[in-house]
Amino acid sequence: MDRPARGTSIVATAMALAVMGAMTTAAAEPAPTNPIPTTSTSGLTAAADGSAVLIVHTSGGTHALRADLAGSRTRVRHDFGVLHALSVQVRAADVSSEIARLQAMPGVTSVERAVQRTFTGAATTDPGLAKQQSYLDAVQAPTAWKTQHASPAIKIAIVDSGIDVGHPDLQNKIVGTYNAADPTNPAITDEVGHGTFVAGVAAAQTNNGVGVAGAGYNAAILGVKVAAADGSITIDDEVAGIKWAANHGADIINLSLGGPDYSSAERSAVAYAQSKGALVVAAAGNDATSAKSYPAAYPGVVAVGAVDTATHTRASFSNFGAWVTLAGPGVGIYSTTPRAGSEFFPNKTGYGTGDGTSFASPIVAGEAALLKAQNPTMSLSRLRASLVGSAHGYTTGHVGAGLVDFARGLAHVPPNSTPADLTPQGTSNTIHVVATSTAPKVALRIDSSPFLPAVPVVNGQADINLASWGFANGPHTLYAVDCTAYGECNTSAATAAVDLENTAAVLTTPAAGATVTGRFTVQATHPGGGALRLLMDDTVEGFDKSAPYTFTLSASGFRDAPHTMRVQLCSLNGRNCSSPESATVTMTSVALHPKIAPLDPLAISPNGDGTKDAGTLAFSLPDVEAVRVEVSNAHGTVVRSAGLGALGAGPHSWIWHGRSDDGSRVPDGAYSLALSTSHDGVRGWVSRPGRVDTAAPTLAHPTGAGAVVYPYRDGYRDTFTTRTILGERGTLTLTVRTSTGRLVRKISAARARGHAAITWGGYDNQGHWVAAGTYQWQLAVTDASGNRRLGSTYRLRLSGQRLTPETVGVSLAGDRFDSAGVTASCATARVRPSRFAHGIRLVNACPARGFEIAFAQYTFTLPRALRYTRITVRAYGHSLRVPSEITAAFLRTDGGIEIPGYLKVARTGDRWHTIASVPASAHVNSSRQVQLTFILDSYYANTNDFDLARAKIRVGIVVLR
Repeated sequence: MDRPARGTSIVATAMALAVMGAMTTAAAEPAPTNPIPTTSTSGLTAAADGSAVLIVHTSGGTHALRADLAGSRTRVRHDFGVLHALSVQVRAADVSSEIARLQAMPGVTSVERAVQRTFTGAATTDPGLAKQQSYLDAVQAPTAWKTQHASPAIKIAIVDSGIDVGHPDLQNKIVGTYNAADPTNPAITDEVGHGTFVAGVAAAQTNNGVGVAGAGYNAAILGVKVAAADGSITIDDEVAGIKWAANHGADIINLSLGGPDYSSAERSAVAYAQSKGALVVAAAGNDATSAKSYPAAYPGVVAVGAVDTATHTRASFSNFGAWVTLAGPGVGIYSTTPRAGSEFFPNKTGYGTGDGTSFASPIVAGEAALLKAQNPTMSLSRLRASLVGSAHGYTTGHVGAGLVDFARGLAHVPPNSTPADLTPQGTSNTIHVVATSTAPKVALRIDSSPFLPAVPVVNGQADINLASWGFANGPHTLYAVDCTAYGECNTSAATAAVDLENTAAVLTTPAAGATVTGRFTVQATHPGGGALRLLMDDTVEGFDKSAPYTFTLSASGFRDAPHTMRVQLCSLNGRNCSSPESATVTMTSVALHPKIAPLDPLAISPNGDGTKDAGTLAFSLPDVEAVRVEVSNAHGTVVRSAGLGALGAGPHSWIWHGRSDDGSRVPDGAYSLALSTSHDGVRGWVSRPGRVDTAAPTLAHPTGAGAVVYPYRDGYRDTFTTRTILGERGTLTLTVRTSTGRLVRKISAARARGHAAITWGGYDNQGHWVAAGTYQWQLAVTDASGNRRLGSTYRLRLSGQRLTPETVGVSLAGDRFDSAGVTASCATARVRPSRFAHGIRLVNACPARGFEIAFAQYTFTLPRALRYTRITVRAYGHSLRVPSEITAAFLRTDGGIEIPGYLKVARTGDRWHTIASVPASAHVNSSRQVQLTFILDSYYANTNDFDLARAKIRVGIVVLR
């Protein structure tokens, strides 16, 4: 090319007007109600003057970088200060070299190409008064307004296309403005109309007898303009606007804009606003997809989807998915519009109706203002939690927590109050506390322990029984906080002092000086309830939550020697054990010390199938001892008892077949196998757990029936994977056989309970690839007890095909366009006169650099393929004047427009001209269609023309051959 490539924003705007339909229409023909998609032209944001925007991130401040840039052709647009970044304007042709130059400068950590944002709502004009009642009732706004009107101290920042600041429903609400799109011009006039509409939804003057009611009632507005007059948004202007709003006291920042591209500068701006205490609310987007939209998808942002409250469904256009936080009404929203008319709202009535997540978002922002006014001191996380915790319904719409509910939201705001009086009664065990409060509930704690569950307030008082078990005797502080009916509590507390005098527990058995042997019991008492823990030689050996306090131990687990014992009062959860201890009791342990191994296998399946039908209990004795084995169930009941007589020193074993004393098979469950020994009055006792399991594990919902696998190693379905759900941990086995039943491959692997998968790569058991054909496969799972579940048999097919790259061409005659037209009378697009029988002649005689266009749009249908790789556009024809320029503009599948290049066409006679080449992935839609437009613009002073005989695209495809 003989000159810098021009930017896309002005051309894209012209294309949107000429190709996709004008956004504004005459008053007699209202604009369509379909929401504008939240898509953007990916990559570089560029302007009509051939410039582009970059955002430069630094490791510290930006002062040194500004000094380095002084005097260069790189102009600083915004300095983001505390964000350690600034945006610069460079020539679009120099972007690559400028990125390299900037990245090499001292202190620069990265350079980001500025992406674009678009608005997420569209509108129809309606000169009559539209009803707000239905959707406001759906979110219980009128009910909430009976108790909370917010106040001008709560500020909602509308970061948008500007605001009609003189609108009678807005003029008394605006307390600050900033024009981030042109900081030299303080006016935030709204040529688009989007921002005025959003501002009215959020906080139009309410109860003034005219117009509309704003969701935030008395909340104030900060107006921040970030869009150019044509509605285009450059990301650095948005970043500057967010930062300004955060620095000027915004409590809520509404962003009814978005796009699919992530921006680190935008995320930093959002995080900065959050660090200043601002709740960021953003529209989730109108692409009817689960794909994330930014800034809504950044951490901590309230991502707002839209619902249709008339049909009780998610709005058809709304984005959805796990990343969406909640939803607001987004269909048929009535609000303020610029009185002079605008792009979105051409009429001059001052009011109109719109659809989109753009208008659901400010409804949520307005609710947030009410909630913030209810308790101005609550944290940002608590405010967000109140919004989310009170949303409900629309569970199948995948719009997060559901539809917002203003009245329930207020009920989820922690009270901004504390109990007026706190009176403890008693000093030991359970203390009765009376708290006087105006809140729905009161919660109480001692010292720094966790708050107990909140207790309802009845007739102005909460009666709380506070267990003091586990706390040390002496002075303590009680803390009481006011809470909502749902248990959200204020952080400020009322306090009262209490002096605890809990009595110590008494250890009653064994007596001091006693000798214990074998299995023995320790008993204790405490008159005030609570839990007791048993300490042997300062080691915790037992915990009992209720009387009668009993601990069962075995002397075989201790040295034959004197030991100390004591018990201590604890809280029931065992976290607090600082209460007084009992007196210490010394006893002597004398015992036998047999050794016992775990049951082998640990789980048995006595079902008679020969697999793990019995378990072996191996043990060893240090000397001659009389031995008895007892098997007890989970309730402690002995189900099997066997005397083995006197056995000599050394190893021994006993086999359990899962039977009780009467010979019947015991139920499935957990068991304890204990070895009791004796010799000359001294006893020993040791035990090990075991389990009986005769139930085969479940094997649910295997996938892959009828699968086709292409095992050639080219990355396309090279392996076969089946997925299933296991009822318990076990060994999963995949068996593959030929259609005649011959074994081909058996694969086994341990898998945990739940979702499990196993993969076959097309090899047999000897490691050889198997031939193409039809095979049978079957899953089986075996648990630890040897129980086996065999699944059904399914088929799969191995194919010998592989991925093959090819190139195909699709061409259309010049007159086979979808639409053709011009944006000014100085340009023409005519099928005749053309030198070709089926051609079209594009002529542009408009003034140079005015960017008026003549165009012809085509749709090419491609053959079926697994993947499309690259598209090259060619045009056959000629230009009668030198030079002329033809451009190919692609419609992306995300709704954006991409203009990859411009071709200067010399006067060379009829021939094929290659105009541009782009990756195919973003330009082939679900119907296998590619839509592109040939554009003849007015960049050159002389008349440009191109006589188009045929349009052709060559597409790289990948198919199976």
